[in-house]
Amino acid sequence: MLDWITSIPPWVFIAVIAHLVITGTVAYLILLERKVASWTQDRLGPNRVGPAGLLQPIADGIKMLVKEDYRPRHVDKVLFTLAPAVMMITVIISIATIPWGGSVQKSTIVRIPPDATTQVSRTAVIQAAIPAGATVVREVENRSPLMRYTGELETGHRVEVTYRWPFQIARLDIGVLFILAVLSLAVYGVVIGGWASNNKYSFLGGLRATAQMISYEIPLGLAVIAVVIMFGTLDLLTLVDRQATYWGGWLPAWNVFAQPIAFLLFLICIHAEANRAPFDLAEAEQELVGGYHTEYSSMRFGLFFLAEYAGMITTSAICVALFFGGWHLPYLDKIWPALSGVPNPDGTIATANIGATESILIAIFRAVVLYAKTMVFIFIFMWVRWSLPRFRFDQLMALAWGGLIPISLAVMVVTAIVVFFFGGHREMIPLPTGEFSLGPIPAKMALWLLIANGLLLIGVAIAKKLIPPGPDTNRKVAIPGSRFTNTPLPAGVSPTTTTQTVENVPS
Repeated sequence: MLDWITSIPPWVFIAVIAHLVITGTVAYLILLERKVASWTQDRLGPNRVGPAGLLQPIADGIKMLVKEDYRPRHVDKVLFTLAPAVMMITVIISIATIPWGGSVQKSTIVRIPPDATTQVSRTAVIQAAIPAGATVVREVENRSPLMRYTGELETGHRVEVTYRWPFQIARLDIGVLFILAVLSLAVYGVVIGGWASNNKYSFLGGLRATAQMISYEIPLGLAVIAVVIMFGTLDLLTLVDRQATYWGGWLPAWNVFAQPIAFLLFLICIHAEANRAPFDLAEAEQELVGGYHTEYSSMRFGLFFLAEYAGMITTSAICVALFFGGWHLPYLDKIWPALSGVPNPDGTIATANIGATESILIAIFRAVVLYAKTMVFIFIFMWVRWSLPRFRFDQLMALAWGGLIPISLAVMVVTAIVVFFFGGHREMIPLPTGEFSLGPIPAKMALWLLIANGLLLIGVAIAKKLIPPGPDTNRKVAIPGSRFTNTPLPAGVSPTTTTQTVENVPS
C-alpha cells in the first residue's frame, strides 16, 4: 500500500486537497458574507445554528438540497440543467495553475542499465524514476565506494538526479492565459441559463452579463499584459518566484508597488467578472426580479452562487499571484532562512532557486500564506458589495469603454516603453524546463514604472478637466407639492435643538 501511495504523482494529492479546501471555503464564505453585511449594517447576523452561528452553512446546504427542485414547463430541460453545471465546472478547472507554494526540490539515485546507451533511453529511465510533472535540475554521476560492494558497477552505473516538481496541480507555460480563458467561459452558464429559462427577465440578465464580460475582459487582459511584459513569461510560478525578493534590501519586489494602476484595473475588473456589486447588473432584483436565475430553485439555484464564490477565490488568488508576491511573506525569510530558497552547492542562494524548497512543510506553509492573502481580497469583495450602490447599465458601459480601456491601453504602452529602456540589461534566468526567463525587476526599473504611473494619473486628471462634461442625468429636479421638498419646521422647533421631544412639538 505504501509503495502504491508513493507512486501517485504529487499533483493528485494537491488537486484533492485544493478542491476540498476551496469547496469548504465556499460554504463558509456565505457565512462570512452575511457576517460582513451585519457588521456593515450594525447588527449581529447569523448566530443561532451552532456556536456563534458556525453551523449556518450546513443548515443552508441542507435547505438547498431538500427544497423542491421546481422546473417550469416552458424551459429547455437540457440547457436549464446544464447552465449551473457549466459555471461550476469552469471555476473548478480554473484553479489548476494557481502556484500554491513554489516548487519542491528533491534528489534521488537512479540506476542506469547498461542497455541505455543513448541520451533518449537514459532520459526515459530518469523520467520514469522521478514523479510525474517533475523536471530535472541536475545530474551527477555517482561513483561512491559503497557501490563496489553492491556489484552494480558491473551491470550499469548510478546517477544522482536532482529534480523539482511544482507545488500546484498543473504547471503551464501559458498559465495566466489559461485562467483568463477558462474564467471567461463561465459567462456561458449565465447566458445558457437566461436563454433556457424562456423568461424575458432571465434573458435580459444573460444579455447584460455578455455585454459586461466583453467590456471588462479588455482592461482585465491589458492589465495582465502589463505584468507579462515586465517578466516576459505567462507562467504563474515564474511570475511569483521573481517577486520573492527585495528592492534595496527592504521593499518587497511586488508588482503592486511598480504597477499600482494595473492592480486597480485588475481589482475593478475581477469584481465585474464575478458579477459582484456594484457590477451585479445581470441579476438586479429591482429591475430583473432575479436576472438569469429567476426560474431556478433548490440546488440548481445553489450551484450558481457556489460558482460565484468559487470564482471569487480563483480571481483573488490570481490577483495575489500577479501583484502581491503570491506565497512570499516579506521579512520572515530573513528570520527563517529556509524560506529563502534552495542554496547552490557553493552556499549562495541563486535567483533561480528562490521559489524552490527542499521541505514539503515549507511548501505547505507558503500555500497557507497565499490562502490568507486571498481571504483578504475576498473580504474586499464583500466590503465593496455592502458599501457601494449598483451602477446603472449605461454607467457600467461608460466606465469600461470611456475610462478603464483607455487607461489600461496607456498602462500597457508605458510599461513597454519603460521595459525597453530600463529592462534590457536584466539577467536571463534558466528555468528547470530548459527555457529562460527575465530575472527580478531591478529597483531602477520599478522606480521608473512608478513615476510613469504617477504621470499617467496626472494626465488622466488633466484630461478629465479638459473634456466637457456630458448631460447630468442625475441632477436634482424640484417637484412642486412633493413631500420630499424642504418644508419649514414646526413653530418653536430650532434646527439646532436636539433635546426636543415629539410631545413638545406643536401640532
